[in-house]
Amino acid sequence: MPRSKMTRHQLKEQDEITTSIQTVTEALIAKKRELTIGLVVILVLVLGIVGWRYFSSRRNSAAQAQLAQAIAIYNDTINIKTDKERYEKTIAEAQKTYDQYRSLPAGSIALYYIGLSQEGLGDSTKAIQSLQEAAQNGDPTIKAVAQFALSGIYKKQGDNQKAIDLYKQMYDSGGFSKSAVAYELAKAYEANNQLDQAKEFYQKVVTEYPDSPFRPGADEALKRLGVTAPPPKPS
Repeated sequence: MPRSKMTRHQLKEQDEITTSIQTVTEALIAKKRELTIGLVVILVLVLGIVGWRYFSSRRNSAAQAQLAQAIAIYNDTINIKTDKERYEKTIAEAQKTYDQYRSLPAGSIALYYIGLSQEGLGDSTKAIQSLQEAAQNGDPTIKAVAQFALSGIYKKQGDNQKAIDLYKQMYDSGGFSKSAVAYELAKAYEANNQLDQAKEFYQKVVTEYPDSPFRPGADEALKRLGVTAPPPKPS
């Protein structure tokens, strides 16, 4: 049977259908390519995150293990015969941790122990620098312990106003044990002959932190300063 000849209208419709199918097919192919690329990108990102977490976890573990050695040396008063040797060995070991992992919390803690050891060796200037850097770069917990140690050095040097300013900042921020800071702040005020402020903070230890290990010292200080205990409240 002879093939019937298509009209101009039918040819136009067929051409439009063919063109549409081709367009859709090309779009699907392009979409598939985009989807494949997108999935690859997502996969690379996921693998990157997992890999980084694994690397970060191993790096943190290594930093903590190395830091633990420095802390063990600092606390070893039995096998290490002199404080001088103990402090020198602590600095050497903690410096390794700081040099390799200064961007991690372990690095800041290592610097804190370096500062304590430098102060133990009598080098207050270097100790202050180390503790200031540990406080500046560490997380809030490390910052607090470094500032507490730094305040103690200021007080030991007789720079009571610097100690007071730093203790007051710590007391207001609440980053460290408030009873410890209040007690040391009271002592710094007393050493600076600011007796009213000293009484205020000794009293805070007694009334606000009655179970604190600093309570007996605060009680004695208040007696020394002529403050009598308030009468007990009637039951």
